[in-house]
Amino acid sequence: MKKTNHGIVVIVIRIVGNLIYMTITRPNLSYAVGVVTQFMQTPQKPHLDVVRHILRYIKHTLQCGIFYEAKNQLQVHGYTDANWADNVSDRRSTSGFMFSFGSGAVS
Repeated sequence: MKKTNHGIVVIVIRIVGNLIYMTITRPNLSYAVGVVTQFMQTPQKPHLDVVRHILRYIKHTLQCGIFYEAKNQLQVHGYTDANWADNVSDRRSTSGFMFSFGSGAVS
């Protein structure tokens, strides 16, 4: 975004900060928010469009959540994956993980 849009840049950065906080309770947002955060040093119009898309997704999925079934044995399961230098824009590696407790994801 141009220097004349400094106020918009600040707003986008604050929204992304709030989205990062939301990933604590909405792990389904983690990947999209993580990708957007890579471009917060100098956000451009396409990044603003992605942030708007994430906000629309949140608006239409407010009724969704994590459901934990009552079970006798609650177990923790962890999964991880990595991709070596597959990002075509900067050739960086990407990794991710997911842990579940009982029947719901917790991270």
